[in-house]
Amino acid sequence: MSEPPYDPRTREASYSEYAGPSYGSPEELPLAPLLRRAGARAMDTILVAVFGFALVLPIAFGAMGLDAPGSKTSTEGGVWNWPIIITLFIVLSVLPFIYEAVQLAMWGQTLGKRVLHLRVVQVNPPGDPLPQVQAVWRAGVNNVGYQIGFFFFLVVTVFVWDYAAYGILLVSVGMVMAYVWAVWDRPLNQAMHDRFARTVVIDDRAAY
Repeated sequence: MSEPPYDPRTREASYSEYAGPSYGSPEELPLAPLLRRAGARAMDTILVAVFGFALVLPIAFGAMGLDAPGSKTSTEGGVWNWPIIITLFIVLSVLPFIYEAVQLAMWGQTLGKRVLHLRVVQVNPPGDPLPQVQAVWRAGVNNVGYQIGFFFFLVVTVFVWDYAAYGILLVSVGMVMAYVWAVWDRPLNQAMHDRFARTVVIDDRAAY
């Protein structure tokens, strides 16, 4: 028996084509509880850090072992040498960016958000799935933009000027505040990266 002809109207819609409930304004969106958002962020951070360090540390140690004893590369900055700094940047910035950008572009949620039933959507049109560019931009601000100042001052502190450590402290406080901003942001409880990307985190169970 021959199969019926393919009808494109019957195929399953992809994430980018799927439209959830219609909302007249962003204020009608079912906002995600802040504690669940923090829990999803913690889950994603731990997951990426564990696998990231397991993947990158052996490479970093191998690079450090190639240095001759007493050479400048192996001794400058004490434990803070280039292999360690690059390892931290990859694990804390590059891998989280890839992890988040790919998942947001494909599904609108990371693994942590999926477990806790959260989803990232557009502010306008309210509740629409993220275009790929917007998903990558949000992940870039969240994982690269926040980290640039930290690693800049880390390099300056280790190799140039000890007092630049105050810059690390200042940038670290700023990174925390960028997330905490969602606590008092109204009306959508957006963190700073959500404001930059014009996104909002919603309760997936209430919306879909």
